[in-house]
Amino acid sequence: MKIQSPQQTSMRDTALEEFILESESMRSILKVVHQVAPFDVNILITGESGTGKEILARIIHLLSPRAPHPFVPINCGILSGLLFEDKLFGHEKGAYTGAVDRKKGCFEIAHNGTLFLDEVSELPYDNQVDFLRVLEDFRFVRIGGSDAIQVDVRLISASNKNLKALISEGEFREDLFYRLQVVPIYLPPLRQRREAIPKMLDHFMERLVIKYRKPKPAIAPEVLDIFLRYDWPGNVRELKNLVERMFIVNERELIRPDDLPSDFLWHFADPPNELSLSEVRRSAETRAIRDMLYRTRGDKDSAARILQISPRTLRHKIQTYGIRVGRDGQPLE
Repeated sequence: MKIQSPQQTSMRDTALEEFILESESMRSILKVVHQVAPFDVNILITGESGTGKEILARIIHLLSPRAPHPFVPINCGILSGLLFEDKLFGHEKGAYTGAVDRKKGCFEIAHNGTLFLDEVSELPYDNQVDFLRVLEDFRFVRIGGSDAIQVDVRLISASNKNLKALISEGEFREDLFYRLQVVPIYLPPLRQRREAIPKMLDHFMERLVIKYRKPKPAIAPEVLDIFLRYDWPGNVRELKNLVERMFIVNERELIRPDDLPSDFLWHFADPPNELSLSEVRRSAETRAIRDMLYRTRGDKDSAARILQISPRTLRHKIQTYGIRVGRDGQPLE
């Protein structure tokens, strides 16, 4: 086994720092990662978008004997048909129009390393058969070629969807699912591990100090309280991006609530008063009547005709809704 270089060790440590171990669930996950990383077992990582599935896959790779070799990520959501085959298996010169040179596919590039299939649930059903066939013995033929190529690759997959549900809907092959999920790892959303947020904030700030060469501001307790109450639908990615945004635009030594972006603070605005259907109708009819009386200069008969109600009904609503009118019939403020 090759010894990891200082650069690889640094990459591993940086990736590990992204997984702040301030929650029992994350400590359990990292325990499993250390157990399975040395072995060439296929792993399926599931969890919401932004939870750090690719980072965790990189950690597994960097903790494995394959660390000195390539880690090759693929977004399965953009692959279909010939594009799928070309991306994964490559092509020979002249295989199709535009194939002016031989090109290696991701399987070949990842030889002796790790192939990371991101959003594997998006893999088109027709292409799943081709993919499963390659997983039998890791042999394939480039497009336009005739010689079988043998590779040695470890597979780590990720999905933000329930693959078992897709299987029942006929959108994902059950045999491929069990081939990919030898060891399942679930990454919980950030809202289920809020206790990690303070340490994450500090970690992201320290990284930004190095990146942008700016002094590190302090975080007011009120800001931290807001962060701990927020649900973070974008998970760690959303937190990381917000911290970077604050860091760049802030010029003070202390970040306070009013320094937070308005589009973020909007989530904490008081919700509008809940109105019953009758209250909504009363409000809408009041506005309509006042507007029509302005437009008809107080002529109630004309206003009633345009509103398609009788003059008697209009007078009743004016009285019921408390709409004040002047001598000229126009509504008063």
